[in-house]
Amino acid sequence: MVEDWLNRPPNIAIARAWHVRIPHILAQPHEFHAMEPFAAFKVAMQVHIDPERAAHDIRYHKSSRIHWGIKTPLVDKVSKSFARRLTQQENFDLAEDLWNSGIWDFMIAAARLLAHRRIEPSPRLWQRIQASMEDLDGWAIADNLARPAWKCLLENPGWLDDVEQWTIHKDFWIRRAALISTLPWAKTPGKDPERMLGWAEKYANDPEWFIQKAIGWWLRTLGARDPARVVEFLNQNWHTLRPLARKEGSRRLPQPYAAKIEGLNPA
Repeated sequence: MVEDWLNRPPNIAIARAWHVRIPHILAQPHEFHAMEPFAAFKVAMQVHIDPERAAHDIRYHKSSRIHWGIKTPLVDKVSKSFARRLTQQENFDLAEDLWNSGIWDFMIAAARLLAHRRIEPSPRLWQRIQASMEDLDGWAIADNLARPAWKCLLENPGWLDDVEQWTIHKDFWIRRAALISTLPWAKTPGKDPERMLGWAEKYANDPEWFIQKAIGWWLRTLGARDPARVVEFLNQNWHTLRPLARKEGSRRLPQPYAAKIEGLNPA
């Protein structure tokens, strides 16, 4: 029965057997579609388990979570198939169950569901994002969670006051999230980037590699529409920023602007 399969952990030794058995389960629509969304989602994901990739992902992400080794396009495909047939409430509940599972692939799927257009920006979604901040422990999960944050903040910029509190959090993943979650203010014409540039300036001497990378990402994105402001920021903070942020922030600047960066072109 399906429930027998659901109760088995994703043990690498039997994963290959699932590739044979689960398609048979999925071919029984009367049983599959009667399942609760989380149980059905788990069955749909199990067919894509890749033990070798899971082992690689654990090493690459230095992760202590359970990994199923499912490729991101496949996670996205399964997530979209559920999002299209579930109501907004069902999608939200499924996303919460997936996130709370603690399984790396499921947490990515949860963030994809929350970002889907079937879930509209709302105070409840914003509260879910804020509550999820404490679970961030890697860039992949954090970057996926930023996507639903974008639509919430664009809908209600007043929530930027909450984001500002992230900038002083002891956890660097949450401090980093303040910049990644506000990338629309770097990218979108007409959005004022000054508040976020203030956060980046505060982070300038932070020794954490991922913080410096995020500063560079934000500046590089802003440079596509306002290279002069990026040059000004870099000149003001060049000696405080770490080399990574300098390099990433100045990368892709048009040459006439790059030539104005004093640290790159000393007199």
